[in-house]
Order: sequence, then C-alpha cells, then structure tokens
Amino acid sequence: MKLKYITIGLSLLLLASCAREKTAGLNDDAKRYFDAWISRNHPGAVRTPLGAYVLSETPGTGTEAASLAYVRVNYTTHTLKGQMQTTTVEKVARQNGNYDQTKYYGPIVGYRGEGLEVMAAGLEEAISTMKTGGRKTVAVPGWLSKAERYYTEEEYLKNCSGTDLIYDLELVDAFDDIEAWELDSLRRFMTKNYPAAVEDSEQEGFFYVKTRDGLDKEFAADTTIYINYTGRLLNGRAFDTTIADTAKVWGLYSSSKTYKQQQVKWFSSDKDYTSITLGEDETSVISGFAYGLSLMHPGEAGKCFFVSKYGYSGSGSGNSIPSFSPLCFELEITEKP
Repeated sequence: MKLKYITIGLSLLLLASCAREKTAGLNDDAKRYFDAWISRNHPGAVRTPLGAYVLSETPGTGTEAASLAYVRVNYTTHTLKGQMQTTTVEKVARQNGNYDQTKYYGPIVGYRGEGLEVMAAGLEEAISTMKTGGRKTVAVPGWLSKAERYYTEEEYLKNCSGTDLIYDLELVDAFDDIEAWELDSLRRFMTKNYPAAVEDSEQEGFFYVKTRDGLDKEFAADTTIYINYTGRLLNGRAFDTTIADTAKVWGLYSSSKTYKQQQVKWFSSDKDYTSITLGEDETSVISGFAYGLSLMHPGEAGKCFFVSKYGYSGSGSGNSIPSFSPLCFELEITEKP
C-alpha cells in the first residue's frame, strides 16, 4: 500500500449533516416506535433534554467534558434489537466474532467544540455531562444521530432522520488543546521507550532514532535510492510494510501485492525534503516519512516518530490509523534489488 493523503471520517463520531428541508411528520412513526421500545424495555430510563434516554450510568471522578473541545472515548453500539454494530474495544470485538486484525482498537478522539459539527447530536449531549473515568449507556433515537447543530428536540424531529442506536460509552480523557495532548503523549512514550532520543530542533514533535550506521556521505540530488519500511502506531501495530513476513504477522498480507524494496526519488538540489516521492509512480508521501528519510545516509536504518500534523492529522487513514495519531516508521536504506 502506497502512502497517500487520505481523508476519512471519525468512525461513528463523524456523521452526515441533516437535511435542511422541514418535512412534516418526518419522524412520526419512528418516534412512536422508539418511545414504545423505551416504555417496554427501560421504563425507568432518564430522558435527556433532546430526547435520548440514559439506560445506565457509572459516574466518573475526573475531568468534566462539559466545557472542553476534545474527548477520547471508547464505545460500542447496538441496534435496539441487540445486534452489535461497531466497537472500539478489542475484547468486545473478539467476543462478538467481529474482530479485524488490521483495525485499530482503542479510544478515539472526537471533536465537540464550536464551529464544526462532527459529532452526532445525541452522542455529544450524552458525553457533555460525563467526567473522565465514567461510563454511560444511552439510547439515541435516529433523529439525534446526525451532526447538525440545532437546539431543540422539535428541530431535530422536523429535520433529521437516521438509525436508532444504543451507545455503551467510556470517557477516557477530555481536553482543549489537541496538539499539546499529542506532544505530551509522544514525549512520554519516547521517555519510556527511547530515553536517549532527542526531539528534533526544527520539527517539534519529531524524533529520529538511528538503529544502524550508514556511510558518512550524502545522497546526490535527484538520485534514486531503495528502502524497506514498516509503519506502526505507537502501540506497535503495523499498518503498512514492504516486508512480507511483517505483513503476514499483522494480517496485512495480500497475494496480489509484491513485497520488495521501494524506490525513492531523493529531493533536488534545493534540499526540499517534501519533494521526496515513493515508488515508480513517484507518489507523494506524508511529511513525517519524507523528513525522516531526509536525515538518513546510504546504508542507514532508523526509526522516526512524529505527531499527526506530519502524518494524517484529524482525518486518520482507513480503519487502521485513528485521528490525531502519532506514528512510527521503521526505515532501512537498502541496495538496489
């Protein structure tokens, strides 16, 4: 898999906007069904101002999410009939037979600040009254499953429709400054695992650790070199590699793909590392990958670690790289195959 910029949604936290048209009776039948389900199955549930229902709650004792822009959440969703839809919890996925070895499992970052409606209204409302360490199970009706920012239940009922879902939520963290949180996470990781590593003086949130010395010379401008690489999350899970055995270990292997060194077009005489490209089709790469290569010499091997602004930022990539995720790339400069 070649490294490209990819824009994706934040799993269930990123949902489509509501229709702007006000359709009379849009949710009449859906509301009758949802209300009857609540009355029959959870008559003691606590109704929220927007019309979701809290089925159970274990209060947290940490930071309040109410006034903070970002949250990290574990969640599992079910239909009202009890069928699991998706989960961020690996144990739950395994128990339900939905485990995918290539998928990231763990808390995901959701944005709930002003000016960007990206979190389902019913979900945002549920999280807004939680503290870190808390858990909540909430039934969210379909008209609250969209990300449009309205203010009353009536407005959602008139303008939005969707699928009723039950969310099992765990609020792991809440904060305002996503860049500071990422930097702190990466720096703590490096201190624990690579205590001798020094943060790059020019690129804040970038570390390079040499694992094999190379030759004491520079690559010529515009030359073509060859590399092996493996991309990983900080938890060690690989999401891309040129090495067949590594691909097999992490469930990435495809018989239709050729696993071999990839050619890299080195940057030109102006020393602009962002011009580095990968493969015969000269594909652009994320800046952290390119900058890591630019620090290397012939025959060298190393690992670069960097925050998501040098990677996939808030978009993440597919199911394997979550939003705002620091990354690691193991890089090896090889001989021409």
